[in-house]
Amino acid sequence: MLVSAHRRYRASVIVLAVFVALLLLLSRGYTRLGAAFTAVQPTSDPRISPPLTVPDLPDDYYLAGSLETPWCQDRFGTRYLENARNFSVSFCSDESASRLTCFLSSTAPGEPTRVDAMCYGHRAVFDESLYRFRLGCDPRPLTPDEMARGVPIIPDSLPRYWYETGPGVIMDEAVLLDKAASVGRSQITTILLKREGMSNLWHSLMEIMSLSWSLDVLQMTVDAHTGEPFIPPKAGPTTQVIVVDKHEDGPFIDLWKLFAKMPIRRIHELNASEPVSDIIIPFAGGSNTLWQGDWEDLLCRDSSLVKTFVPRALALYNVATPVGDDDEVIVTYIRRTNTRKLLDEDAHMQALRKEIPHMKLNVVDFATVPFAEQLKTVRRTDLLVGVHGAGLTHLMFLQPGSAVLEILPDGFQHKGFRNLAQMLGIGYFRAHTKMHGDASGNDQWQFDAVEIDQQRLVDLVSYGVKSLYNNGKKSYDIL
Repeated sequence: MLVSAHRRYRASVIVLAVFVALLLLLSRGYTRLGAAFTAVQPTSDPRISPPLTVPDLPDDYYLAGSLETPWCQDRFGTRYLENARNFSVSFCSDESASRLTCFLSSTAPGEPTRVDAMCYGHRAVFDESLYRFRLGCDPRPLTPDEMARGVPIIPDSLPRYWYETGPGVIMDEAVLLDKAASVGRSQITTILLKREGMSNLWHSLMEIMSLSWSLDVLQMTVDAHTGEPFIPPKAGPTTQVIVVDKHEDGPFIDLWKLFAKMPIRRIHELNASEPVSDIIIPFAGGSNTLWQGDWEDLLCRDSSLVKTFVPRALALYNVATPVGDDDEVIVTYIRRTNTRKLLDEDAHMQALRKEIPHMKLNVVDFATVPFAEQLKTVRRTDLLVGVHGAGLTHLMFLQPGSAVLEILPDGFQHKGFRNLAQMLGIGYFRAHTKMHGDASGNDQWQFDAVEIDQQRLVDLVSYGVKSLYNNGKKSYDIL
């Protein structure tokens, strides 16, 4: 009996020892994990005390459910704004007459980690001789912790993107850090804008959405020096957009009036009488999170960021949502007249009208229509059809429950419109078809026309139309 009890005692001791060893091992593992997480977790500028109260999201925000994955929430939900708000750094020394605060975001894949930025400068003076804004800022050295977190050195390491855009480029061309600059109190706010171009709707909307989100972050963030948000909700009347690029205005220039109600001007139009201004250098279009996952199928099924932006744009152009009581499925086909044209297009359109019942087909060349009219057309559309291109960006403005059919060049696997449709609750259908032309190489899809068998196109569009036979007040059997 004593031997048996002794064996049980030894067994208990062994089990207890193994358990303690496991706890120590896990503790060390979690400590290492915690250290690694802390190294990349965005935190506020350690030189600025956290505010006692945190402003809410702007009142018009659509709040998505919490069922989205953290990856999706960090890129397409309000957590994107919150993370940028919490990852801010003040770059000027305490003795500087001006201040420069940048808000950082790190969502893009790849190594080294890309850190996106948008910046707010307090009290800038326009120098007519240089056509640049002077900030009375003496940049301070970054701390080791800031360097470890990927905080850029200003101005040289601020991010730059394609088409010569981004905060780094704007700082080079339009802002001068001058610790000797004499400044007064700011009277207005100036948004410095350098666009990728002026005619591509997708690129333009990536830029205007990035500005929209930049302003949302500033509205959500308390300036510790004033105790107030960096910009108030109704700052529009004293806010202006100054264009730094040399592109023409283009068809989407009015979109930049979404938050700035003062006249849009070019930087070369400014003069020495300009009032002291705060300046905003927004997140660039190239940093827009909708570019991420462009070539892969995402699981993200909601987006507070996009769903909030859409009604803002519609309100800017006074576009009302129609009742949607049509008894036919309204199909809008996007005509392309330059690259990626559909061969035999007219004959194909006639076949669609003849073969598909309960459908009204509109053929539209959006390049010839003012943007406000484009939006009205899309809001009345049930099914949007087109060959891959910027015109399909209009799916963003379809009503929920609508659908889009994308015709892609053979072998081309772009997923951007598919992912956007999924986030907005828009049905998405696709088909690949032959390229026809003299182009070659990786850019062939950019230029060649596409051809498709007529009956195959009829079947494709019919599939999309029938998927909407019981949408709204429509009520038809599909067979």
